[in-house]
Amino acid sequence: MKRWKLILTLVLCAAGVGLYFGLRPGPEADAPPSKEEALRVEVKKQDLLIEVIDSGKIEPIHRIEVKSKVPGQVARLWVVEGQVVSRGQLLLTLESTDFEREVAMAQADLAQATNELALAGLEFDRKQEAAKERAISGAELDLARHQVIAKKIAQDRAQIGLSTARDQLRYTRIEAPIAGTVLELGIKEGEVVTPGVQQTFEGRPLLVIGDLSRLLVKAELNQIDVAQVALEQEVSLTLDALPGRTFSAKVHKIAPSSVRPKGKDHEVFPVEATLTEVDPAIRPGMTADLRFRIALHPAVMAVPIEAVLRETEGAFVQKIVAAEGKERLVRSKVELGARNDRQLEVIAGVSEGELLLIQPGSAKDNEVEL
Repeated sequence: MKRWKLILTLVLCAAGVGLYFGLRPGPEADAPPSKEEALRVEVKKQDLLIEVIDSGKIEPIHRIEVKSKVPGQVARLWVVEGQVVSRGQLLLTLESTDFEREVAMAQADLAQATNELALAGLEFDRKQEAAKERAISGAELDLARHQVIAKKIAQDRAQIGLSTARDQLRYTRIEAPIAGTVLELGIKEGEVVTPGVQQTFEGRPLLVIGDLSRLLVKAELNQIDVAQVALEQEVSLTLDALPGRTFSAKVHKIAPSSVRPKGKDHEVFPVEATLTEVDPAIRPGMTADLRFRIALHPAVMAVPIEAVLRETEGAFVQKIVAAEGKERLVRSKVELGARNDRQLEVIAGVSEGELLLIQPGSAKDNEVEL
């Protein structure tokens, strides 16, 4: 039994020594790591699509924050969130009692001004008759004429006051400025609003209405990417909320100058693209990944970015070659062309069918800058 154990031990040692010398790399190259330590890729001719990639947000093409022109307490809400409304439809009404009183007072002021104008006109007529008989001086006649003018101005002011009061009363009925859907409702019955875009309670607008018949996606590109984008350019969209689906859009607006968004330390160029078709599953506020198609390089030698090493002497790849039943790594200098976010075009230095080594762990360090 001991002899069999000794023989088995000697056999295992010999096999280990043979395996070591059989796989040890030669002096001309290093042995490639095992498949568990690295990935391999075969060089093939393929189309290389150049794209600008960014993220954006879905919004209705028309989005309006409804404002109140007058202060007041909300008497009644006539709509709910998600409701479809038509242009001019009543959205909410404010308490109108005080405004109705203002209209009544303005009407009284106008009536008084009209009566005073009529009285001043009668007085002027009498003064004119008296002046014909030289019973009054010219100064008295001029004074009567000026009184008529003053009373006419007072009547005009009263008329303007009545028009203003009626406008204020009309503003207590807030109507939809466009046809669309109520996206946000930031007010409740009984709350008090102040004139302006937002109510002070939560910093939210009274109502937000959006036209969902057409949607757009907004993105913010840097100066390098925006230089490659043009109007009417096609854009493909994918949404996290709708995995596995792709939507299309066209660029309809590119900012003429850069802006600095709040909270950011760099400037960007806002870009908008209109979706070519509207899907009910797409909703405002969803985030989307945008791909702006810049160019297509057909049938080129394209390799993963991770397969290219960056060094001071240039760009290199590690080829996996078989010789005498062994696999070895051979470094090869390459000339690079176009690139996208995943692949690089190799103009020279590789051939179709060759195997390259990829080391994902060092991909960031080995990225080649063109």
